[in-house]
Amino acid sequence: MCSGGSAIALLEDVDPSYFGPQSTVGVLDERYSSDPKINNTAQLENTNFYKRVKKRNARFIDAKIQNGESAEEMASRFEYALRNWTEWANGAIIATVGVGSDAHTSGIFPYPEDAQFFNRSFNDTSHWVTAYDAHEKNINQVRITTTLPFLRKIDFPIVFMVGKEKKHALRKMLSKDETLPESPCKIWDEIPATDLYTDLHIERNP
Repeated sequence: MCSGGSAIALLEDVDPSYFGPQSTVGVLDERYSSDPKINNTAQLENTNFYKRVKKRNARFIDAKIQNGESAEEMASRFEYALRNWTEWANGAIIATVGVGSDAHTSGIFPYPEDAQFFNRSFNDTSHWVTAYDAHEKNINQVRITTTLPFLRKIDFPIVFMVGKEKKHALRKMLSKDETLPESPCKIWDEIPATDLYTDLHIERNP
């Protein structure tokens, strides 16, 4: 699975020979837009990676908007697909993920001003996907994203953080003083098998 933005570009270097009918490919978060330049699934389908693994008969989780579908309906369909998939799939969940300069990840934005909203929306174990309006936090306001309970099910997260504008976010991710509402990217520091790829250097606080 992959999050949107820079993480999609990582897929072009993935060897398609590892994929086949036993594999499933999908996104971790989606933008409520039919514009193929904005919708993450549409961008994924436009990659050479997608075309190569499709020829190898890999399965796909489709998170594109259907005609007349509300954001809430889309989130419900996406969650249903994820739960069905995890019931029959027998293997590891691998995800390529990015982190924004504001410390957001997988469509989950920081809410240090409203931890109750954050936990209700993103840390409730009763749902794996949520739809919400991020308002001024991002130009793509209406989001459909997997929640923290689902992200914790990922066996091998591959986190990509490149560029000096990400240094503040990396510091937040590795800090023991930060909370998830302040820095959602800290979820990756919780998962022991996380691989972090970065061109930045900071010291982890004790």
